[in-house]
Amino acid sequence: MGENFAPSFTQKPKLRQEDDGNKLIFDCQLSASPKPEIEWYRGDVQVKESQRIKINVKECSKNIHDVQLILDDVEEEDAGLYKVKAKNKYGEVSASINLNFSPVDEPQERQIDGIAPTFSQKPVIKQEEGGKHIKFECRILAEPKPAITWYRDGLKVQESARCKVSIEKDEKYFFITLSLANVTVQDAGKYKITAKNELGESNATISLNFDSSFMMLTGDEEAPAGDGVKPTFTERPVIRQSEDGSSVIFSCRCVGSPKPTVIW
Repeated sequence: MGENFAPSFTQKPKLRQEDDGNKLIFDCQLSASPKPEIEWYRGDVQVKESQRIKINVKECSKNIHDVQLILDDVEEEDAGLYKVKAKNKYGEVSASINLNFSPVDEPQERQIDGIAPTFSQKPVIKQEEGGKHIKFECRILAEPKPAITWYRDGLKVQESARCKVSIEKDEKYFFITLSLANVTVQDAGKYKITAKNELGESNATISLNFDSSFMMLTGDEEAPAGDGVKPTFTERPVIRQSEDGSSVIFSCRCVGSPKPTVIW
């Protein structure tokens, strides 16, 4: 099963004519998985299929979808700003195109151009100071700059002295970081980041889990006072990959005397 992702345009909407201009076809192409729901709008009104209006969506190759809006027996009342919106559970994207029958010197509705937010790197977790501080990092392609919102278990994450969100711009890419200081088990949960601009919205999730019981340390409880030290963690468990990426290593540090028995 391949990776799922939010819709993004591989070809923005274009307009072509058939039947000497009596038929107009808006064409565009999207990549998305799973298949997106498609909606067309003229202005703020959703375009519905009828005897002379057809909406076609066809998967032309894996995760690539051809989308068409066909207007037959075209009328002057069909003029306006058309917008196509594609949405699945991972995000949504939209693009617009203007259909104008008026003289060129008349003002036209604004056609929105740019790039809907798309994740070039999904969120990853990085630990600092032995897991005392945690950073969620991701990278997004977007134009204009997207509004960023983080959620934990469905609730909006509010910035505070120990919780900070930073956005760094690199041309049309944005490096997003959610930093948590002095992490506790109460910070565990499912985190979601939403990036949104005028052209669309995309989101991604990552889970932060703690299991205080996944490791036990046992020592000699009968050790006489002064001759022993109860097992105590000086560094909480952290996860890292081997240099070749073939294995995952859990490591931590503890003090104890006599040598404690370790159970994972």
